[in-house]
Amino acid sequence: MSELSIKHRGLLKFGILSISTMLQDASAISVAVVGMVGAFSNHSAASVQALVTIPSFSMMIFILLNSVVVKFIGKRNTVIISLLLALIGGVGPAFTSNFTAIQILRFIYGAGTGLYTPLAVSLLGDFFSGDELRSLLGIQAAVSAIGSSAMTFVAGMLVGIDWQSCFWVYFLVIPVLIIFTIAYPKNSDGKNVKKNEVVKNNLESSIEKKSKKLPVIVIIGILLLFVYFSVIMALYTDSGLAIKQLDLSNQGFLGTALSIAGLVSAAFSVLYGKIFKIFKHFTPVVILVISAIGFIGMTRVPNMFMFTVYAIMISVSALLVPYVYSTVLENAPASSKNLTISLAMVLNNLGAYISPYFLAFIGKGIGKSDPVSAFLICTFFMIMLAVIFLILAIKRQKIVNHPVVKN
Repeated sequence: MSELSIKHRGLLKFGILSISTMLQDASAISVAVVGMVGAFSNHSAASVQALVTIPSFSMMIFILLNSVVVKFIGKRNTVIISLLLALIGGVGPAFTSNFTAIQILRFIYGAGTGLYTPLAVSLLGDFFSGDELRSLLGIQAAVSAIGSSAMTFVAGMLVGIDWQSCFWVYFLVIPVLIIFTIAYPKNSDGKNVKKNEVVKNNLESSIEKKSKKLPVIVIIGILLLFVYFSVIMALYTDSGLAIKQLDLSNQGFLGTALSIAGLVSAAFSVLYGKIFKIFKHFTPVVILVISAIGFIGMTRVPNMFMFTVYAIMISVSALLVPYVYSTVLENAPASSKNLTISLAMVLNNLGAYISPYFLAFIGKGIGKSDPVSAFLICTFFMIMLAVIFLILAIKRQKIVNHPVVKN
């Protein structure tokens, strides 16, 4: 570690962790869906809802392009440029009412976010290791969830002005950009990139020498996570329309409710290790059942207080992400771990992007295309996922209790 990074250790941690506050903020403007549906009445509700999820599509693309960009301009410059793109794409919709322009700007926002998403973790690995790194990774996950909750809360306050005003929330990219630029040492970037290139080359060489197929459990886990993200986004894309359909009072509390749910989700993420020790591989079954109860509750929610309670129950299912990622890391061949995690991240974003269209397609097929019915569809898929994970957990337990002994 360089002398500079030792001297400014605390500032460096703060600077790197600061960029994680913006990782999950694409859905912050979900509180404006009702207003946007009214403003763009000549477009389908699904296409308007997709304005929330379009960044997930471009993130998927630019996560894959990250290593190429870093190779040419370095990690520090990649983060700075990507934050500038996120700023332009984030606040841009506040200044235009053109639907196509907003779609393009949301794509740009996702492109910027996708470029630095892998760096939110890898930069910590460049400077820290061992228990300190593990601790920072836990904090990083919590910072990401807290940042998302804070942005949603602020957007919820701004939407009281009008639906476009909620996009002002992305001006918060500016302090993050300033903090990172000051905290991340210029003279370390070249060294770190050089070190990572050596590691990357060794990894690629290892992959070429001993390519192995991914275990079935890993492939299943990634695909189930894809289905999960296709469903869970309904909490953000359909909530505003659902509480309007149910004619609940105090609908302006939506942003605060989603923020509270996000904060509780962050707390559970920090406690994931302890929760897993209790439920073991039945952890996803428990959290998915809780989430299913939350979704079914949403179909008959009487007030915004209970909406908040049900939103918290649904958000707890976010623990499925670290469970699947840990399964990947435990079971994927050493030479394929990074590639597999990247694939999972891409499919997660693809699932989030297609969510409005996926739920609209299912709803149309069963003759239930209203927002409240979307929650009923989500309930079905959460139960289906819980059953699949239950079967996998029982099979895993049988293998542990009755291992196959090879002669």
